[in-house]
Amino acid sequence: MLNKEQDIFNVLFEAVSEGVIVVDDQQKIVSINSSIEKMFGYEKDELVHEKLNILIPKNYHAGHGDHFKSFLNKKEKRQMGKGRHLYGARKNGDIFPLEAGLNPFKIYGKTFIMALIIDVSERKKAEEELIHWANIFNESLNEIYIFNSDTYKFINVNLGAQKNIGYDLTELKSLTPLDIKPDYTEAQFRKKVQPLLEKKEDKLIFETVHLRKNGTKYPVEIHLQLSTFNGKEVFVA
Repeated sequence: MLNKEQDIFNVLFEAVSEGVIVVDDQQKIVSINSSIEKMFGYEKDELVHEKLNILIPKNYHAGHGDHFKSFLNKKEKRQMGKGRHLYGARKNGDIFPLEAGLNPFKIYGKTFIMALIIDVSERKKAEEELIHWANIFNESLNEIYIFNSDTYKFINVNLGAQKNIGYDLTELKSLTPLDIKPDYTEAQFRKKVQPLLEKKEDKLIFETVHLRKNGTKYPVEIHLQLSTFNGKEVFVA
């Protein structure tokens, strides 16, 4: 019976790119596809008949059993990684983040769980880098303004600038640099930034004054560059 089940599983699961693991209601691994072998570093015969815990970090073993029993009782599909941070354990001991979509089904009168596994290491790394740079952006003591290269509307402004200028981000998104630079008309400012738009200059440095929400002014040195945001050109000051 087990060989017959594995033959069916093998044909179906090698057709998908995600890692596929099938376990029975006792959490014993019945079948895996080649993506799982590559992801976890095991050969198929090292995993089939083993308990699913072999692929789970040891410090998660205790909680995993309760989650598995709860899932079997509900017998409903679960979105990948919904509400939980999931991790896998490779054969070499490496721990990595993953997403797992769980799908219960019955065949030959027996209950099985099919798990679709995705290694999200690169995505998690990218997310962490984004958070890191976002923190640097917001925690910088320098004022940082990002604004549209056509309309000049502010797109983002860091916390240091918001605190000093006196406007919150919602207010600033309805303003442009001209609203806080009383020494410039629109024509003057467009002429000022033209060398960046024409790619004649990589960076402009100039001095001016900023106008706070409360009407007070303070001197600033501007470092202005052209960059991209969501595929569009923006100014970063």
